[in-house]
Amino acid sequence: MERCSKFIEFSLALDESTDITDVAQLAIFVRGVDSDLVVTQELLDVIPLKDTTTGEDIFQAVEDACDAVGLPWERLYSLTTDGASSMRGSKVGFTTSFQEKLKNLNVKLYTVHCIIH
Repeated sequence: MERCSKFIEFSLALDESTDITDVAQLAIFVRGVDSDLVVTQELLDVIPLKDTTTGEDIFQAVEDACDAVGLPWERLYSLTTDGASSMRGSKVGFTTSFQEKLKNLNVKLYTVHCIIH
């Protein structure tokens, strides 16, 4: 967590799945590099999504988790998700909401899907 605020570039990978108790779990992985070119890859958080799993729910969970460790949004390089409509939907999906947030920061976000598994 201490290294996150020092990343010069970082990427996120997300995977949402339902556990045996029928609760959706969102896993957030971060990979970043600092100015000494030390690469860090860690499980950032696993967040239960108890009510709904809309793109907005996922967006809020990811935003809160990243803000909690001080990830510098302007240094986000890429985002990997699965192909679910809540992640990739063109109107209300997570990636659409995320790109809208980053547009104000002049960040060009590269998105990739379906390589986590």
